[in-house]
This record gives sequence, C-alpha cells and structure tokens, in this order.
Amino acid sequence: MTLSYQMLVKILEEKLGFAIISDEKDDFVISDYIPDSTAFIQFIIAIEEELGSDLPDDFLDYDILSSAKGFAEKLDFFIASL
Repeated sequence: MTLSYQMLVKILEEKLGFAIISDEKDDFVISDYIPDSTAFIQFIIAIEEELGSDLPDDFLDYDILSSAKGFAEKLDFFIASL
C-alpha cells in the first residue's frame, strides 16, 4: 500500500487513538473513526504537520472520508505536486 495510506492509518492510531485492524488490501471508511468536526480538524492538521504543508481546501470536504484508499490516492497526487 502507499505511504499515504500508511500515514493515514498511523495518524488515526497515534493522534486520534483508533486502532485500525484491517488488511492493507482492504479499504475502510475513515469517517467511521472521525466522530465529530473537532476530530476531523485534528485529523487534517495532523496530516498537514506530517507533510509540513497546508492541504488545499478540497481536503476539507467531509465526503472525502468515505474511502481510505481514495483519500490516500488524492493525497499522493497532492504530494507529487509539491
């Protein structure tokens, strides 16, 4: 799996306290682990801190959390553009 996917799982585990127990080949719904807007903002900030860069506004759309693989792919494209 991509480094972005692994980073997302790491952030959910270390920063938000959720243990993701799944095969890396499986997709999961990130929003299942983001209970409210505060946790969502914490999640986005943790990604920005990890990258050392602000994410574009389109990452602030809550619907993007419907797929960890999709989010990681979008994040890969963003990282490649840095």
